[in-house]
Amino acid sequence: MSKKGERELIEIERVSFKYSGSNEYALKDLSLSISRPSITAIVGRNGAGKSTLLRLLNGLIPHFYEGEFRGRVLVDGVDTREVDISDLSRKVGLVFQNPEHMFFSETVWDEVIFGPKALGRNDFEELGEKALRLTGLTDMKDYPPWSLSGGEMKRLSIACILSMETDYIALDEPTVGQDAVSRRELIEILRNLRNMGKGIIVVSHDLEWISDLRPDRIIVIRDGYVFVDGGRDLLADVTILARAGLIPPMSAIIGRAIGVRGFGIDDILKEVLG
Repeated sequence: MSKKGERELIEIERVSFKYSGSNEYALKDLSLSISRPSITAIVGRNGAGKSTLLRLLNGLIPHFYEGEFRGRVLVDGVDTREVDISDLSRKVGLVFQNPEHMFFSETVWDEVIFGPKALGRNDFEELGEKALRLTGLTDMKDYPPWSLSGGEMKRLSIACILSMETDYIALDEPTVGQDAVSRRELIEILRNLRNMGKGIIVVSHDLEWISDLRPDRIIVIRDGYVFVDGGRDLLADVTILARAGLIPPMSAIIGRAIGVRGFGIDDILKEVLG
């Protein structure tokens, strides 16, 4: 957790990055800030630079991915170039698109307490129990991680981050391979974490799910730079989304057809039914 007086903010200042061996910059003079508590959705078509942006947040760039890096990234006032990835991971936890690659313990319980236990936290059991409770995995604590469904694995990866009392949670394409139930459960978990003071950053091209998530902010990335930065009303702007190469959510298409502006099917129904 941040100490009193610290900036509770991720700041990206004029960052450009080109992967080693590439002739093109993945990010181009990109600047933005992300505060907490909040849910921030970063959207864009494939190749826009979304995943590269995510790798900035916990120091994978520039510490792990080699390339030409300019600018700076501050997490609660700390320059990511000046601290190790292991230290940054206590501030910003990253949920990968394929979470099964993150697990190595024999049980869900062992997996979720590994981080705080390795740090010498005497309250690792309390932290583990709380993390499992927040992600709905308490009844699965004795299961092998590999036996979980795709949605449960995603929740386990979030639980592992929560057990470290991480302030920011960044998710890369979290709905890939998820069924409707898992998608809804994930929304409920993320909204709850936002209400607890966490900073949630979601990278996704799934605008239907983003619409249901109701983020505080939407950042549209195009060709490595911030194309548009605004509220969730962007999801109803068919013209802007099309210019970014994105397919609008069905709610926006339906709303436009019947003359109603909404940010989800629920909003459309409320407007129509009064």
